[in-house]
Amino acid sequence: MITVVTDTRKCEVCNKKEAVMLCKGCGVPLCRDCYRFDLFAYGCGSANPLVLCSTCYDDIDINPYGAKRPE
Repeated sequence: MITVVTDTRKCEVCNKKEAVMLCKGCGVPLCRDCYRFDLFAYGCGSANPLVLCSTCYDDIDINPYGAKRPE
């Protein structure tokens, strides 16, 4: 599920633009330029949208289908 920012606060990644969504992994506010979008599949044909910061996007524990695999 996507969490939309309803108040006025800055993106905590670039600290330049207004945040529009929260990272599902760590909860930091993200602007449109700094968030990464992915779908988390489960069950039979179901998927939840995920908005993640770059750090959480690459973390296999948070994003098991899209993250970088450890070597």
